[in-house]
Amino acid sequence: MTKMTAEEAHIAARELEQAAAAILGRMLFEFSRLDVALGMLLVWADEGRQLEELTNKVVDYTFHKKLDFLAELVDEKFKKGSNPHIMYSQWLAKAHSARTIRNQLVHGRWCVNAYQQQIINVIGLPASLDQREVGYSLGTLEDVLSDINYLQVELQKQRKQWPV
Repeated sequence: MTKMTAEEAHIAARELEQAAAAILGRMLFEFSRLDVALGMLLVWADEGRQLEELTNKVVDYTFHKKLDFLAELVDEKFKKGSNPHIMYSQWLAKAHSARTIRNQLVHGRWCVNAYQQQIINVIGLPASLDQREVGYSLGTLEDVLSDINYLQVELQKQRKQWPV
């Protein structure tokens, strides 16, 4: 990359921040849709026979707890090694990975490196020895967004093919 003046770097940083903020905002929308879709799958378990009871149970669950509950339902309904069990298990692993990234993105703090065209997510307190930085290009953030969308599509497919 060619050298930028301070003014050019400031403009580039502002533009990069705005673009990243748009992607991150879309991620929040998509993740909340995924969270609701997962919740609906859970409360309609067993063909909705316990709809009210499960709704009252699941309503306060975190996304992590919903994933754990889905894993329990899958283990109860499908034999380990069966195609439905394998597919749900793979989906759950990807969902946990997306959850971890989402948590870092939401709970970390942000800065922009205009020279490297990266958005930097800083995780941990400044005084902590465990503090770490993760740099994201706009393309990488779009990939995370695509992963969240993929999870939503796959969950709907599995829900139709193998209801819990």
